[in-house]
Amino acid sequence: MSESSYPPPPPPDSGDAAPTPVRDRGSLPAVGWGPGQTLVGLAVLLAVTLVEVSIIAAFDPDLESLGAGIALQALLAISLAGVAFLLANPGELTAPSALGLREARTPPWKPAALAYLVYVACAIAIAALIQPEQDDVTQELGYGESGLGDVAIGFLIVVIAPVTEEIFFRGFLFSGLRRGLPFAAAAAISAVVWGAFHYTGPGTWGVVIQLAVFGIVLAWLYERTGSIWPTIGVHALNNAIAFAILTS
Repeated sequence: MSESSYPPPPPPDSGDAAPTPVRDRGSLPAVGWGPGQTLVGLAVLLAVTLVEVSIIAAFDPDLESLGAGIALQALLAISLAGVAFLLANPGELTAPSALGLREARTPPWKPAALAYLVYVACAIAIAALIQPEQDDVTQELGYGESGLGDVAIGFLIVVIAPVTEEIFFRGFLFSGLRRGLPFAAAAAISAVVWGAFHYTGPGTWGVVIQLAVFGIVLAWLYERTGSIWPTIGVHALNNAIAFAILTS
């Protein structure tokens, strides 16, 4: 039998649904959670934080001691990372790579330097226009009361906070929003939430705006490189500079 005598393949089923278009997510990892789960994650984080504050307040009602400040910061860091790892994929522990803890897909040095320079320029302009009231976080945590306490405070601010905040706000929140939204919307929402996360009073709206801008820049850096290690590095550098200025 000749090859031409074989019956032609059947035509595609015209009743099949058209494939769902996939948004261009740059170098971001493919994730299984979307905007709805990020809202659940935010609600859980808020509830857990309120419980933690209540527990610490039972021992120190004013939350002004060195131990209370360090304990709250440590518990908050654990909560940020814990909610991201546990709620991104309910029922199983999320792989670190899905939250951006993986090798950068493109060389990160130039994008990271550009991102930080853009943020610094914006922060200077915002400070000149608004003159934000910046709380001294080191003093609030009790810096200067104990040598060991000072080391713990520095480690929390310069190392732990950048890692856990980037895991939650970029690796979990931005990435989940990005699954269903264009970059501008996902970056803006996650950045505003991150900025509001640092609100401590009416005089700190300028700081919230500065950090919202920083959050957009970090979201761009994450989407550009596909890894939160560069965003952690830029975030840690910024915190280290601020920590050095505040404690000098």
